[in-house]
Amino acid sequence: MYKGLSTRDLESNVRLFVWYRVLFNARFYYPIFAVFFTDMGLSITQFLWLNALWAVTIVIFELPSGVLADIVGRRKLVIFSAVSMMVEMLLLIVSPQGAGWWLFGICAMNRVLSGMAEAAASGADEALAYDSVKLLHADETEREKRWDEVLVATMRWKSLAMIVAMLIGGLVFDYEKMSSLFGEFPKWISLKLPVILCFLSSIACVIMALRFTDLGLQKKAEGERTQVKDIWRGIWKAVHWVRSCQWIAAIIIGGLIIDAIARTFVTLQSTYFRSIDLPEYSFGIIGGAMSLSGWIVPLYVKKLTELYSPRVNFLIAGLISVVGLFGVHVFDNVWGIIPSFFIMLSLIQVGFLLSRYINQSAPSEIRASILSVNNLTLNIGYCLFSLGIGTTINRFSKTLGDGLAFSQALHWMAVGSISGLLLWFIASRPFRRT
Repeated sequence: MYKGLSTRDLESNVRLFVWYRVLFNARFYYPIFAVFFTDMGLSITQFLWLNALWAVTIVIFELPSGVLADIVGRRKLVIFSAVSMMVEMLLLIVSPQGAGWWLFGICAMNRVLSGMAEAAASGADEALAYDSVKLLHADETEREKRWDEVLVATMRWKSLAMIVAMLIGGLVFDYEKMSSLFGEFPKWISLKLPVILCFLSSIACVIMALRFTDLGLQKKAEGERTQVKDIWRGIWKAVHWVRSCQWIAAIIIGGLIIDAIARTFVTLQSTYFRSIDLPEYSFGIIGGAMSLSGWIVPLYVKKLTELYSPRVNFLIAGLISVVGLFGVHVFDNVWGIIPSFFIMLSLIQVGFLLSRYINQSAPSEIRASILSVNNLTLNIGYCLFSLGIGTTINRFSKTLGDGLAFSQALHWMAVGSISGLLLWFIASRPFRRT
């Protein structure tokens, strides 16, 4: 094995990657994400500003964290990510309800820490896992087969964990349902319970992060100082590689268009469910059902990668999202759940495709940095689109009211999605993979 590493160490890294991704992403507050913050005392516009801040934080830290992972070791960045997640949850637990700008300030710190956690983990954990697979399988065909299996396992276990998290998170948040089951208790407890459960899972993430084994691929020895110029050189090298590999740059831009719009809707999904008069306890049930998309996508996405080019596969993923976005705009009743499911399918499909194509081509020594370039690009798109939709809702709500303003925003999301997707497909034709 490589530099004293055993097969057991490498296999352990692969397993830990799957479970770390599962626990890091299975947040109990997801089914009530938007309404949690609004019930704490923030407006929808403030909530969207906070998510824009979250995306800006990722934009600032994404590339430096990926380069640092390649320089000082990927395990260290994963540990930092897990600890940041634990602190961000603690801030929401202690934050005061209805405290105006004081509340907004605490939530802003939460969003910054959340963004740093996402940025630190996004390239480091995946690069650590993929290079572990690479060391286990010298044959390229076997390696790609194994990585596809790892991605599928991650999606499926994440889906199961999300089902549990969604069901429990939606249930404990519904004060009326909880008080009917367990008797009267302070309402703030029900409000904070999803976050408390996330805090407990963050502790498990810290334990798992500590159990990862670094592969010795880092450029700096233990105790050797890392200078700012080392980070800038790493950033330039990763960006230059993506620019020179034009078909990778093209699919990242395609992923940005789909992800930015679809993820903005998913962020506001609980607001949409409330606008169509669904009971709050159902948010978790619906979210859990949508998490089954992690089982559905693997049934067809691997076959699509065998049949079609990367551009066509991203077009298919984008069209699924477009159908969903137009659907949620048209339906103002329970039938809106179905198109919401299509949007979630599209997001998971895009994540699978980006991971597969980028890892196939990226060199090991800068893999985390290149994955961070991808995540940086996606989050720039999400940040800008969230700000745009937040501004649109804020402007229209003054004349149309909150309900009609939200509906108008859904309309522009659908139009923007189909327009951007078609323009990208035409413009990216010269950059097809050869």
